[in-house]
Amino acid sequence: MKAAKNPNENDKKEQVQQPTDQAQKPNTKQKLEDLILENGDRYNALNALVTNIKKFESNKYDNFQEFSKNFTVSLGTYLQQTPLKEDSKIMNGYLAGLNSLLTNSSVDTDKKKQYIQRAINQAMPLLSAEYNKIKSGLSTDHYHNMVQGSLNDPMIMFSPFANNLKQELSKNDAYGRNIQMSQLTKDIENDYKNNNFSKLGGYFEKIPYNREAFKKLNLKDDEIDKMMKDTDGIFKDLASSLKEEDQKRLMGSMISILSDESSKQFSSLDKSYSVNAFNNANPDATTGLYLALNAAKGPAEKGGKIDSESMAKLLGINPYDTGPGMGLGY
Repeated sequence: MKAAKNPNENDKKEQVQQPTDQAQKPNTKQKLEDLILENGDRYNALNALVTNIKKFESNKYDNFQEFSKNFTVSLGTYLQQTPLKEDSKIMNGYLAGLNSLLTNSSVDTDKKKQYIQRAINQAMPLLSAEYNKIKSGLSTDHYHNMVQGSLNDPMIMFSPFANNLKQELSKNDAYGRNIQMSQLTKDIENDYKNNNFSKLGGYFEKIPYNREAFKKLNLKDDEIDKMMKDTDGIFKDLASSLKEEDQKRLMGSMISILSDESSKQFSSLDKSYSVNAFNNANPDATTGLYLALNAAKGPAEKGGKIDSESMAKLLGINPYDTGPGMGLGY
């Protein structure tokens, strides 16, 4: 005789299986902003550390003694936010020894720099793990900001990574034109600050233009080429005819205009291309962390994106005098 079936048997099976099914669901990735919100103190400390590392790598510090002290503090503050705070050998012996060496006047600067580099190398496994975690929370907008930060931040823009990134970006015509315009702006700024206005006409020739806009007027290639050649020639002649004071004002106007245009064009570029280019350029963990931790706060602005009025003030010129005073019609 068969045993009677328990009417609650299926219900019990479902109750047992339900947690298993839920456990098999993939975890939802946290956005960068959520990670920072949940781990604010840790990521603030981490950001301070990688910022100091970038300063060290790019020599962007005024006083080495002050920098070395800040580096040790930032390293210790970050470690204090990790499980390593429980390890007295690291938190007491190691950090105390490093601080003692870096503040010792009898140790020469080159030797101190070697120990800072060794300390950075020692911390790289931690930084790599942090970057791998943060990468999962990066959006296309974050990557786009990180790319712009790479091209404008003085602590990144001259690094081997930035050169690799430029090569990747230049495979796209729109990005290539933007990089060309951004570099031209920096060259003009450098001459402006050095009171060298002799290249004004030549710089105008290097400004990239949108050939497709001319083609919309049904112009032939040779007509476009002649038109641009004539335009460049006219500007070069008028620039050479101006007094130095007016050349300076015109160069300041060009810097403001090019800076604004470069930022505007960059914001409209294909953001998915930024993602691929950035990862293909293979950033090291400190570079990735430095850019990523600032991406949510707008690293493009921090790294160098600036409006025309602010740029003019930075260069010591009045943005409202660059046009009307010269009859340029702005």
